[in-house]
Amino acid sequence: METCVSAAGAASLVVIPRLVFRADGNSRIGLGHVMRLLALAEILAPLAAERLFLIRQPDEALVELLETNGLTVQQLPLQPLPEEAAELVRQVLRPTDVLVLDGYDFRYDYQNTVRGAVARLVYLDDLHSFPLAADLVLNPAGGISVAQYELRQPGARLLSGPAFAPLRTAFRELPAREPTNASPEEILVCLGGADPTHQTQRVAAALLELPSGPQVHVVVGSAYTHWESLQAWAQDQPRLVLHRNLPGEQLAELMRQCGAAVCSASTVSYEYCAAGGGLLFILPVADNQYDIAHYLRAAGLALPYTSAPNVLTSPEAARVAAQLREAQHRVFDGLTAVRLRQEFTALQLPPPPFYLRPVQAADSDQLLAWTNEPAVRQHSFNPNPVAPPDHAKWLAARLSDPQALLLLAQEAATGLPAGLIRFAVDGEEATLSYLLDARFRGRGLAALLLLAGTRQVTALFPQVRRVVGHVQAANVASVKAFERAGFRQVAEKSAEVDSVAFRWEGVGSAA
Repeated sequence: METCVSAAGAASLVVIPRLVFRADGNSRIGLGHVMRLLALAEILAPLAAERLFLIRQPDEALVELLETNGLTVQQLPLQPLPEEAAELVRQVLRPTDVLVLDGYDFRYDYQNTVRGAVARLVYLDDLHSFPLAADLVLNPAGGISVAQYELRQPGARLLSGPAFAPLRTAFRELPAREPTNASPEEILVCLGGADPTHQTQRVAAALLELPSGPQVHVVVGSAYTHWESLQAWAQDQPRLVLHRNLPGEQLAELMRQCGAAVCSASTVSYEYCAAGGGLLFILPVADNQYDIAHYLRAAGLALPYTSAPNVLTSPEAARVAAQLREAQHRVFDGLTAVRLRQEFTALQLPPPPFYLRPVQAADSDQLLAWTNEPAVRQHSFNPNPVAPPDHAKWLAARLSDPQALLLLAQEAATGLPAGLIRFAVDGEEATLSYLLDARFRGRGLAALLLLAGTRQVTALFPQVRRVVGHVQAANVASVKAFERAGFRQVAEKSAEVDSVAFRWEGVGSAA
């Protein structure tokens, strides 16, 4: 028996009226927070009608960079953070805003103050060291669990790992290319745009002393304060090339040219992996980088910097590089932007007024009544009524199938059955169908059911990387429901005529 994708309450695709970003960057603290939010702002641009960046004392080059990427920049005065938070509530923030914070000083009190003035609060975190009032927490390090956090906002979610790490456009598009086979005889050194601990020259000097005679490319940003002394030293180093403040496209190409790299355990290491990868050696230069460093080593994506002399001079260097590059290419799959747009779209939905429970044999009559309702058959790919014996046989088969998941939605307040969502799992893909009881249609609940069901199937089947649904193209209500839930329409072959396919990109156990 086939359960249809049913009609649902009509609603338009959610667009965020205004995204507000708050971070600081300079030569003392580096530019990591600002660049990470800039990448996120690029990714979320299709969802937002307006994007505002709040920052203290930025230099002219940084303001120009932000504005070139379509952001409105508002410079904030220097003042204690409690006063800043109160001022933002009074003068800047709107009830429909989504506010995104990135910085170690935006602690619980600051978050709690601004949270009441906006629709949603998002926090990018590396430390998991204090309570949070955010609705959504993004931590780029892998292997981080919600148990390591104190999330005080009801319904708050954690998204962790490189699958949700914002990368700039130049690096998001690279995984679609063929992996590079660049030689480890060319080595990139990039310890962040500012390198506040001043280790760039020391690392480059050590690499230049290797007997293999590598070519070393050093990359620093506009906030690097030792540029003149680095230039003076480089004049006597014929195998050293200096690069300063490279645009993303040029840095990506340089990374593809270098088969080895020494990077800080930060976004730049992820960018190297996404650009094509190779022998990646990790050198943490700040306390907030140890989680990423541990993840990269444990996942087989990078080696500690201390091993660089031995590996780079070993006859096994090419083999190790190929092994790391394969693992990097598998994790950095080019779908980060899709996942983040999914999550920020879904973030706009209210909590569901129902809960999901597994379907039981005792639910058979209810499911059959739903299935044979005329409105449901009208929107099903098979419009013919289902006979009771066929239904009983189908349900028994599904309940005994370990690759099937049937979930019944029950209204929390009354216990009334509200609908059904079911999944057929095949390897890394799950295909869904859903329906709503007639009493619950027209209330915008279909998107909530799609999202809740998708969350559950990906939790129960960790290998699932894609959730797919098919709907009749004429069923506008269901099309809008998929869009509101964060699914994206894809060009996917279907046996059904005039159908539209929607897909949710999961993470899967391989990532």
